Amino acid sequence: MVNRVNVNRMVLRYLISKLKERGMFYGKLQVMKLMFLIDHFDPKKIRIVKKSLLNNKYYIYAFGPFSFEVSEEYDRLKDGKPKIDERLREKVDFIIEKFGNIDQWVLSEKCMRMLGITVKNKGRFLGFRVDEIVKN
Repeated sequence: MVNRVNVNRMVLRYLISKLKERGMFYGKLQVMKLMFLIDHFDPKKIRIVKKSLLNNKYYIYAFGPFSFEVSEEYDRLKDGKPKIDERLREKVDFIIEKFGNIDQWVLSEKCMRMLGITVKNKGRFLGFRVDEIVKN
C-alpha cells in the first residue's frame, strides 16, 4: 500500500505539472486550495464532503483551508515525472478544469464559501479542522 506522503507527492507533482502545462501555476497558495478540493470536493454531489480522499487534515487559517501534510510535501518537492493512479488522475484533472484557472485569492474565498464560512464569521473557525465543520 502507498503511504499518504507518497500519494501527496505523486498528486502534487501531477497537479503542478498540469498547471504549468496550461500556464496556470500561481504558487503554493493556489496548490494548497486545489489539494483541498481534490481531498474534499465531490464532483457527483458538487459540494464539499467530510471524507478526505487523500486523508490529509485541513485547518481553517487566514487564507482558507490549510494542511500541514500538504505544505511539508510541497516544500520538499523536486521536479520529476509524475506517476499517479488513474482514479486520482481523473479527480485532479477535474479539479484543474473546474478550479485551476481561478486566481489564488479568489480560490481561497471560494473554498471558504463552499465551507459556509464568510469573511464576517471566519474568525470563529480559525484553527478548526475541516472535518469538524463539514457535516457529512
